[in-house]
Amino acid sequence: MRHLVLLFLVALLGISSTSLAGVISPARIMLVDGDVLFRTPDDTEWLTATVNTPLDEGDALWTPNDSRTEIQLADGTVVRIDGGTQLDLIAVEDGFTHLHLARGNLYLRTSAHAGSNSLQIDADDTTVLPDARTRLRIDMLPDNQEDVAIFKGSAYVEGNGSRTKVRAGEHIALEEGHNELLQLNPPDSWERWNRDRDRIQSLATSSDSNLPDELRPYTGELNASGQWVRVPDYGMVWRPTVILSDDWAPYRSGRWVWKGDDYVWISYENWGWAPYHYGRWAVFSGFGWCWVPPARGDIYWGPGYVGWYRSGNHVGWTPLAPGETFYGRRNYGRHSATSVNSPVNSLAIQYRNRNVRGGFSVLLENDFLRGRAAFQKPAGAMSVSLGSPRIQPTRESRMPIIRQTPPRVAPPEIWNRDRRELRERFPRVIPENDRNRRPQQPAVTTTPVPTQPGVTPEVDRHQRPQPSFVSPSPAPAPPRTTQEVIPYRHPRQPTAATPAPAPFPAIRPQEQPSSRQQSTGRIRSATDKGNVSSPEHTEHELPANPVPAEKQLAPQGSLRQGDQAIGQGARATRQPREVKQRRVWRVTTTEPYNTNEPKDKDSREQRRSR
Repeated sequence: MRHLVLLFLVALLGISSTSLAGVISPARIMLVDGDVLFRTPDDTEWLTATVNTPLDEGDALWTPNDSRTEIQLADGTVVRIDGGTQLDLIAVEDGFTHLHLARGNLYLRTSAHAGSNSLQIDADDTTVLPDARTRLRIDMLPDNQEDVAIFKGSAYVEGNGSRTKVRAGEHIALEEGHNELLQLNPPDSWERWNRDRDRIQSLATSSDSNLPDELRPYTGELNASGQWVRVPDYGMVWRPTVILSDDWAPYRSGRWVWKGDDYVWISYENWGWAPYHYGRWAVFSGFGWCWVPPARGDIYWGPGYVGWYRSGNHVGWTPLAPGETFYGRRNYGRHSATSVNSPVNSLAIQYRNRNVRGGFSVLLENDFLRGRAAFQKPAGAMSVSLGSPRIQPTRESRMPIIRQTPPRVAPPEIWNRDRRELRERFPRVIPENDRNRRPQQPAVTTTPVPTQPGVTPEVDRHQRPQPSFVSPSPAPAPPRTTQEVIPYRHPRQPTAATPAPAPFPAIRPQEQPSSRQQSTGRIRSATDKGNVSSPEHTEHELPANPVPAEKQLAPQGSLRQGDQAIGQGARATRQPREVKQRRVWRVTTTEPYNTNEPKDKDSREQRRSR
């Protein structure tokens, strides 16, 4: 009996652990405007990307100048990056995606189905945790400044050792040792382009969907490119209506690309993501080829649901019909089996779609590796192959489209960091329960600049709105905060204690404010630098010891696992830097805070040009 048990355990150990786990749906490139390049962890070369290129954990994207791209995550969240931007995918897990903005500009629209803490975006010194139904942009500007603007919804923004709740109509600017809440800047061409894309996608999305909940984000593009019809036995199925030839068939307009450890189908059709990586295909009388969505509860992303054939130097495939078994390297749901050491006799397998018009595609092995659509007639008898063809991939087989990268679009020399290194520098943030909220030091509320009716002011993103000039208040009562801080830490990692800040220096006699100024002071903005000779630009200081040291609110400690306390570095792997003591101000404005979006003005382009 012991020998039988040992043999059983050895057999279990011989089964690959990856074959027992389902495949996590990768992100995909949804739109390509210009030249877009991507790089995988296995390659050091930047390759040209196309629509429907899958993006897995460890991949990186680069958009040269005058180029843009749009990425769709598994839950329907849309991420867009502008020209001159590099984006790294640190983690693509079940229910969680972690992105790193190495440089450039990013726009985000989270899905209504996005879960709590399902997305984290890290820049150089900023972490953004957006909520569901949120629209925001992140801009990495010169002089180590990072801006986060919220157009809809809300997000928690971490920077300089504190975490701020930023809501719609607010814009937070973060630079070394200083955070500031501001009004939204006038929209530029990048923001207007994103608004147009959001409007188009919202109009195409219908509240009624024939798809399972996991596939509802693809409703809009399927409705725009086809129609739903009802057929016997299967109910509602989808058929494309934008095909360009009478002999059209699935899995023919595109190519097989080696990615990871398998050949993955990349369709050149805009709608060709869900119909080729989920469900099955069948031919119905009066409708032709139709896609049958997967059943609810059996949603598994696959590299391409086809049956494979081999004969000499020929490779063939046919779309799988509903109920037919897919043989792959892992678990792909109820109608799947692993091709590793499978006991199935391939001679007994008969695929129903092989004899349908366009249902059997055959290529020479060399054409298969290079992505040439030079389809051949079957050369004699071709036998069924369990799993994708075991052909050694070449350099061309890794390219979604065979094209050399022009020198003008080659990415700059950016430090190519390993995924593990990025994970160590930017660990996942795990916030604590909302009931542990504590108030934070208030941000400066700015005064709107008066303008003539019908005239949009010229706004430069390097110039921030001027806060109202007020004097330090003698009253020690804390003002109403405009930010919220939620202390958080990684599991099993206690938050480091931080000593109380030193008292503020005493105010000098020549800088005494007038009796008409009854607020708490003014923080000099970035535009005041170099202009301190005028009395109206003088930075006032608080009286000495306005609050006893033992009662002062200590600044928040490090908010990441492995970080040191404030003043000793915001990241565990970055060089230490000095963080200046922040002062507490209470500011009043002459006009109420205006959350309406200003009129159009291409100010951000002027700022980036500097």
